[in-house]
Amino acid sequence: MSALVCISGMNKGSEYTIPQKGEIKLGRSEKNDVCVFDKKSSRFHCVILVNGESFAIQDLESTNGLKVNDEPVKGTKKICIGDRIMIGQTVFIITEKESTVPAEPGGPADKKYENLIKKTSFQATKTTNLRRVKMKDSASGTGFLSFFEPDGEDQEKK
Repeated sequence: MSALVCISGMNKGSEYTIPQKGEIKLGRSEKNDVCVFDKKSSRFHCVILVNGESFAIQDLESTNGLKVNDEPVKGTKKICIGDRIMIGQTVFIITEKESTVPAEPGGPADKKYENLIKKTSFQATKTTNLRRVKMKDSASGTGFLSFFEPDGEDQEKK
């Protein structure tokens, strides 16, 4: 089984399982299979077409284009394990997934995110909105802020 892993950009560290057959849509819109948090991503940027061990990527006439291994892609291009897909500053790589068995609680996958979990002071249950935010004290540009609606809490207060 294969996976799409983000190695740079706002999605860095995210991993998406690639189905044996079908497609994976990428873009800024939450309607995509992979929501790309990059200001240079179009709402519906590209689609990865999968048929067994065969992959192809199609640019959906994105505004800023798409690159595979630093080469611009127009239309559809065959891709394979190890290829780098670039959307703006975000880079994904297609990898061979090591195991299809779910990790046990407290296993290596949990330890990878342990520091992040410790720093989190809220529980995200349902993403209701996503906005781009200009960082006031940072020259680095734009960040992202997510708004969450806790399950049941707001309904009980009303």
